[in-house]
Amino acid sequence: MPDWVTLCAVIGLPLACYLLYSGLLSDITISSGSPPIKKITFAYQFKEGPYEHRGQLFRDSSIIGPKLPCIGIYYDKPDKVPGPQRRYAVGSILSEGEDKANEELLNRYKTSGFKVFSFPEATHVVTTSFPYRTFVSIFLAAYMVYPRLTEYMK
Repeated sequence: MPDWVTLCAVIGLPLACYLLYSGLLSDITISSGSPPIKKITFAYQFKEGPYEHRGQLFRDSSIIGPKLPCIGIYYDKPDKVPGPQRRYAVGSILSEGEDKANEELLNRYKTSGFKVFSFPEATHVVTTSFPYRTFVSIFLAAYMVYPRLTEYMK
């Protein structure tokens, strides 16, 4: 077998497996109706700028509360608002429903520059999910999920 074929196989096969594991062929199910979560309290940081810069906020939030679910809230449509003017908030869910947030975690987030906000329970929402298994999952989600959400909500 020629050397270039072997080289392509040695590089291509692990890369293909990595992309598949990261969610390349994951099913994207979008639904609307009752929310999957109740009222939430979350610690967040608000930023303005290109959505591509949000990754550091997810990492910062995950370092403080590694077992807490992360959440991102995007205020602007990328096709309507220029990158430097886009607004977003990223953080971790501290509690859900009537549960109280862990005071120690709450203080760690606050001392790290995060603000805390409680969302009331919504009555009707559009939801989807995408697996977060690797760093590449973030890019795959942005590339695959946002267009489907936009199409669904038209």
